[in-house]
Amino acid sequence: MTRLSLIHIPFGLYSVVSKCNNNEFLFDSNSKFEFYLKHLIECKGKLHFEMYDIVCMSNHVHELYRVPKNVTIADILQRVKGGFSQKFNKKFGRSGHFWKNKPYYRIIENEFYALTTMNYFHWNPVRAKMVNKPELWPFSGYRFHVIGERTGLLGKLLSPLPDTRPNWRSPNTDSAVEKILKSNRRRFVGSRSFILYMKNIYGKQTLP
Repeated sequence: MTRLSLIHIPFGLYSVVSKCNNNEFLFDSNSKFEFYLKHLIECKGKLHFEMYDIVCMSNHVHELYRVPKNVTIADILQRVKGGFSQKFNKKFGRSGHFWKNKPYYRIIENEFYALTTMNYFHWNPVRAKMVNKPELWPFSGYRFHVIGERTGLLGKLLSPLPDTRPNWRSPNTDSAVEKILKSNRRRFVGSRSFILYMKNIYGKQTLP
């Protein structure tokens, strides 16, 4: 498979989706979700990234990172994903790859588009018919951000997204961002001018 070139934006916002190998439902218990969250908290302490949001599903995970100045998203994902695969296999007597290929990341223009991306994340469990309201899924940042519940593992892991202004959002923006997030071939999330600027610098950055 063709590999996309690394793009490092110091203090940039990155949306990451990681799928379990063979689309297996490897997160099949609360204890396994919690095991992953604890691993993320450990990685955050070592690499000093910010995590603004996460939604853990049974066979994939959505995450929103802000990377430090001198630590790339590749550095972070190697520690987060590779390290967890080893821990999981050892703890649960498993062998082989945990994740399907490498995680796919998108670069988010700013907090406004990050907020819209998070809204898409939060409704994933509802779209999958796992719950009928986003606040009912326990392994999601929805309650942290919308309800202000800052306790437990998610309270330790997540940070409030700065400068979020929900009144900026519009149905047109939500629809445009959702279209990008549903495509595995589009790497930049933001305004048309931002996307054109990034494509001009880094190329189209799409998978074949």
